[in-house]
Amino acid sequence: MKKISFLVLTFIFILSLTSCDNNATYQSSSPVIIYNNDSILDKAGTVADVVDATYDSVVSIRADINENSYSMGSGMFISSDSTLNLSYILTCYHVIDGASSYSVTLSDQSTVLPAKLVGGDPTNDIALLSVDGTTYNCATIDNSSDLQLGSQVVIIGNPLGTLPGSITSGYVSYINRNVVSEDYRTMSLIQTDASINSGNSGGAMFDMAGRLVGVVNAKYVDEGVEGLGFAIPIDTAMDVVNSILKTSTYSDGTWTTKGYYVGSYEFAFTLTDMVQSIFGNTSIVVSGVSNNSTASGYNSFQIYDQINSVSYTKADGTTHNVEFTSSQTLMQQLYNSDLEIGDTITINIIRNRAARDITFEIVQFIPE
Repeated sequence: MKKISFLVLTFIFILSLTSCDNNATYQSSSPVIIYNNDSILDKAGTVADVVDATYDSVVSIRADINENSYSMGSGMFISSDSTLNLSYILTCYHVIDGASSYSVTLSDQSTVLPAKLVGGDPTNDIALLSVDGTTYNCATIDNSSDLQLGSQVVIIGNPLGTLPGSITSGYVSYINRNVVSEDYRTMSLIQTDASINSGNSGGAMFDMAGRLVGVVNAKYVDEGVEGLGFAIPIDTAMDVVNSILKTSTYSDGTWTTKGYYVGSYEFAFTLTDMVQSIFGNTSIVVSGVSNNSTASGYNSFQIYDQINSVSYTKADGTTHNVEFTSSQTLMQQLYNSDLEIGDTITINIIRNRAARDITFEIVQFIPE
């Protein structure tokens, strides 16, 4: 199977929100963004009409990993919090993954704002940033279930990371397409023939009434393939956003606890297939261990540990063996299994020619 390559383009108290311009409704809980299904255009318009109505809501994002490395992507304003004097920007998790600082450039291409990570979820590839101020134009949020095959859509983003504010248009080629991502998760996405390039990730997909219906996150990369891009349905994105807002904590000008998607976990190691001998024998070995470990015992792994067998035990005591033939099939099996927070995984490894078991519990993923 050919793989989908993700593009490297790139609380609290208080309130329930609909858009930046709406009056806030205060309540003794975390802010929650709700749908606003009103069209911002009186009727379906042209591409130019949609761009005119939505252009200012889309931003370019720079995520700095270290002094010499950064990623570029896109995002869009979706709501604001007048009590905290913050506005929220929706983007893809892989745009900001691994970064320590963030900035956004507004649609005028000259105003640059420092941003902070509110939280994120790698499972659904969604992240939320915040910037100071509440005067920004926000996208109108719609439920993407209104989309139909053949519906026209408009994409606004930052292709190549150097062409901010670029406009493309196309049609919905498929709805709820199951796609295996580069990190082996299966996602249900909107497929489109609109032009998508590196840097578009996190960008906006609007319908012809100017409503936000998707978050651009991937394109199909292969020789001779054109017009095959994907977006996260906005209803999926909003589920994650609301969970992020409910689980994050803001104090003294910063997010003291990053928000997360309840029940989501992240394997803090990467695997690769390695040729072990001149006879072509291959083994699955640990090729990296993340600093953001989300399960006890991950720090027991070492580079070049050879994976021998994998099993997991559910809360009811039942044990399941994981069958795999490569690093890809192993990760797919794990991410698409019925694993839940609190379940236990046992991985038998070979290190220095000796076998040993590493057992750890799956715990909730919380961004650092």
